[in-house]
Amino acid sequence: MGGARNAARAMAPSRRVMTGLGQLLGQVAQNGPAAALRFFNLQSLVGAPIADVFLALTDLLCPDGGTIDEAIARNAMLETVGELGAAGDLPFDGATPDVLDAVFTGALARSIETKLFNEIGGRSIRLPTDVAAVEIIQRTLHDFIQGTVRDRFAAAGGTLASVPYAGVEAFVQAIYEQSFELIRILGDSA
Repeated sequence: MGGARNAARAMAPSRRVMTGLGQLLGQVAQNGPAAALRFFNLQSLVGAPIADVFLALTDLLCPDGGTIDEAIARNAMLETVGELGAAGDLPFDGATPDVLDAVFTGALARSIETKLFNEIGGRSIRLPTDVAAVEIIQRTLHDFIQGTVRDRFAAAGGTLASVPYAGVEAFVQAIYEQSFELIRILGDSA
């Protein structure tokens, strides 16, 4: 698992952001939305739509600017915000633990997916010139990574409510490592 551990280690900015996200969502599950927002100095967002809370959290955890890896983390969070915004004005206070866990795994998977595509581009791996074929590859990788992260999340306990605040970083690290290891194994067998 050295390759998976190294791949996860290379994602330090994303791990830091996903740890912060996991800590906020775990605090919601354990202490309620108002206490969680207060813990992150976001108490003014009590009652706000979930997309607004995540946009503020994005700015807090990964401000604009920085390295490519920091941009990957920010992009994963902003895509999550976009998806939440498209889902309507669900108040953050009304989000169920299942919704919050899905938001967490979605953002985590997006960060892995974006990093993987960044690595593919950086390594000059040849892709088909046919745009439709590239889109199929992208959709297939997206579905695979989403499924892998959900599987690893379920195997690790399946809920942020069960992870103590101090254990979120190790939890995130384990999901990254296990996801990259599964991607490597399946890639080797393809």
